Amino acid sequence: MNNFLNNLNNRERNLIMAALLMVVTLILFFIVSNTIQSLNFSSKKLDKAKSDYEYVALKAQQLSNLLINQSNDPAEIESFIENSIDSDIKNLEVANIDQYLKISFETKNLQESFSVSDKIAFMLEKDFSKVTYSKNEKGSFTEIFIINP
Repeated sequence: MNNFLNNLNNRERNLIMAALLMVVTLILFFIVSNTIQSLNFSSKKLDKAKSDYEYVALKAQQLSNLLINQSNDPAEIESFIENSIDSDIKNLEVANIDQYLKISFETKNLQESFSVSDKIAFMLEKDFSKVTYSKNEKGSFTEIFIINP
């Protein structure tokens, strides 16, 4: 092979080298192009999977809200509130008292009490008949009364 290259004149050697360089460049171009196409395809699959996940999570949340809205079981409502609210609430209690559902809890301050009360109203999709906010040495104590249907 080396003898073959030595027998060629300078112009022929340069043409062969240029042709080899073009072939190598073309091979690299195809490899990079294929990698980019695979990346784009994977990105589209990831976006679709995220979209599907968000759709399923939304439907599951809606179903959970629907089921909890139909329930008047204090244990179920208490568990739902504990699992759904990220705020730091303490001493959460849910009880049936006469025709009311009573929800009571403690938070660090009144602002957090207002926020948690709003979240509970939104999640349960029920109107409060009475809400009491009181401040104590540990923070704030809230009682919510909802009329049972």
